[in-house]
Amino acid sequence: MGLILLVVVAFVVAAAVESISTRTAVTNWTAEQAAVIEQVMQEAVDGVIADVEAVAAFVEEIGSDPGTFESFTNRIEGTDSAVGYGYLTEVSASEIYDFVDSQRAVHGDWYEIWGFPDDESSDDNLFFMDAAPTDLTSRDVFYPVQAFAVGNLIRAAVPDEPIGSELVLGLDAGFDPRWRSDITSAIARDGPSISQFISLRVGDLALDRVFFVSVPVEDDDGSKQGMVMAMMLEPLLVAELTTSALQQVEWEIIAEGDTPAFVDSEHAGIFPVALPGSTWSVAVAPTDEAFSDLQGLPWWAIASIAATLVGLAILAVWLLIDRRTEHNRAVQFRQIADDKDRFLASVSHELRTPLTVVSGLAHELTDQPESFGDEERVELMTMLMDQTEELAAIVEDLLVAARSDIGKVAIHYGEVDVGAEVDNAAQTSDLTVRRRGDPVPAYGDPQRVRQILRNLFTNAKRYGGPEVRVGFSEGTDWVEVTVSDNGDGVPREMRDVIFDPYRSAHRPSSDVRSVGLGLYISRNLAQAMGGDLEYVYDGEWSHFRLRLRPLPTGDRVSIGQTRGGSGAAPAVAVK
Repeated sequence: MGLILLVVVAFVVAAAVESISTRTAVTNWTAEQAAVIEQVMQEAVDGVIADVEAVAAFVEEIGSDPGTFESFTNRIEGTDSAVGYGYLTEVSASEIYDFVDSQRAVHGDWYEIWGFPDDESSDDNLFFMDAAPTDLTSRDVFYPVQAFAVGNLIRAAVPDEPIGSELVLGLDAGFDPRWRSDITSAIARDGPSISQFISLRVGDLALDRVFFVSVPVEDDDGSKQGMVMAMMLEPLLVAELTTSALQQVEWEIIAEGDTPAFVDSEHAGIFPVALPGSTWSVAVAPTDEAFSDLQGLPWWAIASIAATLVGLAILAVWLLIDRRTEHNRAVQFRQIADDKDRFLASVSHELRTPLTVVSGLAHELTDQPESFGDEERVELMTMLMDQTEELAAIVEDLLVAARSDIGKVAIHYGEVDVGAEVDNAAQTSDLTVRRRGDPVPAYGDPQRVRQILRNLFTNAKRYGGPEVRVGFSEGTDWVEVTVSDNGDGVPREMRDVIFDPYRSAHRPSSDVRSVGLGLYISRNLAQAMGGDLEYVYDGEWSHFRLRLRPLPTGDRVSIGQTRGGSGAAPAVAVK
């Protein structure tokens, strides 16, 4: 009787184990495949965003002349995922006729605002691309394209055909009502954004799942009335995936609010993919062949094994504990790998935008020097110097971060003119600050103090409010410089980690916009000089308080002079 009960228990356990094992295997497998797809999507989008940001910076500094725009954009050696890059502006109905007249004065009487009307008789919900002039009384706002350059994809497809900005000049990018709302919100954003999908048809060619990546462009007064956009096709997001990589996978990219249209499987998993301004998902399911492989042993084989394992319960418990330990170890390794990937992506993104601008401007000055007047050349050279200084600052932070891990950052003590260092750092950061109090000399390394202040000003400019103040105070054993801004402040739950390396309280982890080393480096340098750096939020203002040692009494050391009897500079390692 006991033997029969044992066999029954073994079969029941076998069925349960087979079901749980299969579900776990399918869940882990789909998550792994979704991670591969997400990584490729993120890399493609990050590459396009970097290119679009570089073009937007170029337009803000140089202007939107179609020929210059196309010449600069064609020099970007970026991703092949974009169909083309365009610059468009927001023009109200009250200004549209004056806008058309100004464009005709530049391009000729042929210029007009045009678009592609919706063929409402279509059953497949596609837009038929029959170009026609736009009724300028039909809407309150229009979005004409002022400059355009085709991407690597089109240039490779038709290498012998001259395709330039005149191809789409005057196109009203807001002809599709679904895109109009996306364009309006994209111009108003402070950073890049991604639109929803639409479908287009050009003659017999159907373009399904079209979307655009955009970055707003600021006018001289700081207002946003235009943007640079890169048109993309959803299949190009995963163009880097090989057939063998996902040959046993059914998958589909789903826009926000949509449901899978092609993946129809009870084993499908849906995984969110966070992108700037939008949240998409990836639906992943195994093919029949892949699901058969994931099932492993048949249930009767598992039953035989289960009958044996019933008598080895203690061993099973031990194995379970060991498996959990291995799982925790794997999670730790995955976290380390993710931190490395985020850091490398952040560094690449931070370096790519200034490098792209420097490369494009250098080519313009070298290849077409006669195209620019003296004032334009000065502007281009100023922009080159600004971008070069930004690159130097990023590299300096990376070098200090690397050295601080192994204790090799030297501190050369001397008198620090705190007021002069504040002015220098503010000018380098292109930031206007208001002073409060009178600065007094401090004892430390002027170069390191300047580096700390530059990081604090960059942080305030990027994440803080519109007003930045610098306050000075002193005590018997300290000199304090406080950098304050009236922004929203660091969330309470993030205040303990903002000084950790590769951490930022102002962005999601998937948003590649900063290296996340500035505050970490600044606190280490401050502590290496015998001071400290702390953050305080009083409900209205964020305050970063930098404390330094006071100048030794009766022993003023001139700026730039190091202390030491033999003239050698004492070194203090950042721990």
